[in-house]
Amino acid sequence: MSRQQEPPVPENAPLHEGETMTPSEALLEQFVAEDADVMFGIVGSAFMDFLDIMPQAGIRYLPVRHEQNAAHMADGYAEALCGREPGICVAQNGPGVTNMVTGIKAAQLNHSPVIMLSPAATTGSIGTDGFQEADTMSIFDECVDWQGRLEDNSRIAEYVRTAYRESLTEMGPTQIDFARDQLYGEIETDVLQPNQYRQESIGAADDDKVSDAAAMLSEADSPAIISGLGTIYSDAIDEIADLAEALNAPVANSYLHNDSFPISHPLAVGALGYGGSKAAMESLSEADCVLAVGSRLSGFGLLPQYGMDWFPEDADVIQIDADASQIGRTTRVELGLVGDAAETVRGLASGLDASAGADEGRVEEIEQAYADWKGELEEMSQSDQTPIHPRRALWDVAQALPENTMVATDIGNTCSMANAYLEFDNPGNFLAAGTYGNCGFAYPAAIGAKVARPDDPAVALVGDGAWGMQSLNEVMTAVREDIPAVAVVFNNMEWGAEKQNQYWFYNDRFVGTDLPENPDFAEIARDMGAHGTRVEQPENVRSAMTDALQSGEPAVIEIMTDGTELLEPFRRDALDDPERVLEKYRQPGDANYEG
Repeated sequence: MSRQQEPPVPENAPLHEGETMTPSEALLEQFVAEDADVMFGIVGSAFMDFLDIMPQAGIRYLPVRHEQNAAHMADGYAEALCGREPGICVAQNGPGVTNMVTGIKAAQLNHSPVIMLSPAATTGSIGTDGFQEADTMSIFDECVDWQGRLEDNSRIAEYVRTAYRESLTEMGPTQIDFARDQLYGEIETDVLQPNQYRQESIGAADDDKVSDAAAMLSEADSPAIISGLGTIYSDAIDEIADLAEALNAPVANSYLHNDSFPISHPLAVGALGYGGSKAAMESLSEADCVLAVGSRLSGFGLLPQYGMDWFPEDADVIQIDADASQIGRTTRVELGLVGDAAETVRGLASGLDASAGADEGRVEEIEQAYADWKGELEEMSQSDQTPIHPRRALWDVAQALPENTMVATDIGNTCSMANAYLEFDNPGNFLAAGTYGNCGFAYPAAIGAKVARPDDPAVALVGDGAWGMQSLNEVMTAVREDIPAVAVVFNNMEWGAEKQNQYWFYNDRFVGTDLPENPDFAEIARDMGAHGTRVEQPENVRSAMTDALQSGEPAVIEIMTDGTELLEPFRRDALDDPERVLEKYRQPGDANYEG
């Protein structure tokens, strides 16, 4: 439903100034001022007063099947829009709100702007252990970047403004907590336009530091660039490309941000991190100066891969980030620049010496390195075995994706292996579960992304373990709301990532990791009203993908895969060979086994 047409308001004039309205009306009017168009949640009596008038406000209420998924949908919505607009979610006070903890924490570690509305028990019952009472402020304290408890209901529009400002400044989730009875009565309040209360950009880094960084890059023989999420959020991809071309330097995508630099660019070498591009890691290993733009250089994303401890410990590292707290947080840096990525990189390019990028032969070498890696990846992904080899499944799925497809990936063995296969030319198209690493992120995130950008395809890659948690129930949501997101479920009937750890560290003692009684997920999808296909032969993967994407319906493609493909262990950084003290627990493979 479209919003009621009203006369335009001058750019610097409040939409409402000192007007009388209800708190529910004020809340929605401030969201309207921000052009909010959708809110994800499960209906509850705690917010029915503003739910009742959301259609008149022109804001779509999208009911889900589990509140965690509402938070993931809000996350996916925000990421698909490159962080330009927050996703919004709401739930019933008490158990509804606490169900969103995992989704909100994931959004925080994804650096995704999300606004959570968390109703509380009535003011007269707080502290009495009343029905559905919980102190969600304390529960979410470490999961959000700002939270506010409404003490005076006449300030409710102000709280919405603060939630927007903090969410978009910190690029993370915010929480508005209010007693459910605070939505009633009449208040006198202001509703402001966004330009009246928040700033769009923080500006470039300090000029002297930019000059120092330009000099370091100019003097380097083998500079390399890491492009991270901050590049997307600051719309700095063109600036990164210009700088890379001036330096003849390779550009790698930071871990889980494969859309932060276009793979079609001749200087692109692909994604770093677990299961990523060997070309990217080899290029970085040879660098004598590394420029990290909008990346916190996560330790997990820098772990050894393919037998290479590839991060160049002796290289000079320059880090650009809008958030000063991320400079040098996980990796030693020689120079930290706090500022907007686009403006700072533009300053770097203009400050380079004329001698920078003199080795023009590097461009051909960089292109060849990535071409060689793609050839190697294709060669290892052509098995005709059944059950289908996961690399064959990933290769064919990736080849079937239309241009500008938004892809969300879950956590797990096969989904993490997708890091090498997923290539993008446009930002906002890769939505990964991120470093919180929770199961069940991908499908609701893909639904949220599809709501944000209905004209672009949305695909989720999910393992069978995560799919069985709380993802498959949202097929009903997609069908009911006519959201044609496609889920690709890799069914190897196991918890692959944990089984992998048992292989590497526990001598193939597979306890609790087999899922032999999985149902037919494609059939369940059809029962829910979606397009469902089970794929058992490798030659059918691409056609199944094409049919699902062209159906215009919510779809589930279940690919029966083999579970034997093993990459590096997920937690080599946190696991070790077991050593048992009591004799009864000693087993073959333990460090002190004497059998």
